[in-house]
Amino acid sequence: MKHFDSKILYYTHSSQNEVTAHVNQNEWFKVTTQMNRGPDSKLVPENIRNLYNKYRSDNQPKDYGNPSSGCIYIQGAEIGKVLEVEIGNIQLNPIGWTRYRGSTGALPGYLGKSNIGEQFKVCLIKNDEILWDNNLSFPVKPMIGVIGLAPKIESKHNGWAGIWGGNFDIQEITTNAKVYLPIEHEGALLHIGDMHARQGDGEICGGGGIETGGEVELKVKVLDRPVSMTWPRIENNEYIMTTACDKPAEDAFRLALCEMILWLEEDYNMPQGEAFMFLSQCLEARVTQFVNPTYTYVAKVPKKFLQ
Repeated sequence: MKHFDSKILYYTHSSQNEVTAHVNQNEWFKVTTQMNRGPDSKLVPENIRNLYNKYRSDNQPKDYGNPSSGCIYIQGAEIGKVLEVEIGNIQLNPIGWTRYRGSTGALPGYLGKSNIGEQFKVCLIKNDEILWDNNLSFPVKPMIGVIGLAPKIESKHNGWAGIWGGNFDIQEITTNAKVYLPIEHEGALLHIGDMHARQGDGEICGGGGIETGGEVELKVKVLDRPVSMTWPRIENNEYIMTTACDKPAEDAFRLALCEMILWLEEDYNMPQGEAFMFLSQCLEARVTQFVNPTYTYVAKVPKKFLQ
């Protein structure tokens, strides 16, 4: 299995990024992701500082986030097609962190800096548990926060997400999921990063998941683009899912809902009116992050209701 490291990091999704790796379709490969810079190490408890510094890098710029591990060229990826990215095993680093810098879009403006000031916590990750403190631990729920291709025209900072993919912060983008992204450049130019050990809905404190790094196994395939596809799509063994990013959040919801209606019409032979009524009964939807430049909504339908 090919293994690509994180020595070259990019902070934008861009066709101008120099290609760092080439992969074939239908072959598993592995990518090491870089943990976000995080709090200064001098602020971290001394007993875990050395471990923290092993995975954190002072060479990362303070004002950028969500580094992608290079820019991956997919053999045979053509403009106008769709790239299917299958997520395999995720292996986490043994340490991660979360931070609140004093203000995010998840809080009403009248609270100002929410009266709690800046906060951060560094956590050990051991035996598939996040050790929050001496009395509390959470099971890990690994996910890939950033997964995207080079946009058609623009270069977009990795804090953004859109039709090209990017900083979705969707918990369902994890092992056994498939993400479908529209290809706008030869080779697709895949960007991967922003691994979280766990994240609650909304990612409310900004550095809101347990930010970490690690290794993720991936497999890619080029498919024909559905006629109706306007936004990336996701599926796993239980659900088909659509997503969209916009601000305000209700616009992201409307876009994700429209994309689901189009998917049901094209692939499941539901007229749009029937699809709308069907979704009224079984749609599952939520905001997965409420802190990036545009907010992310995911809309889900259980496959057991589809034929």
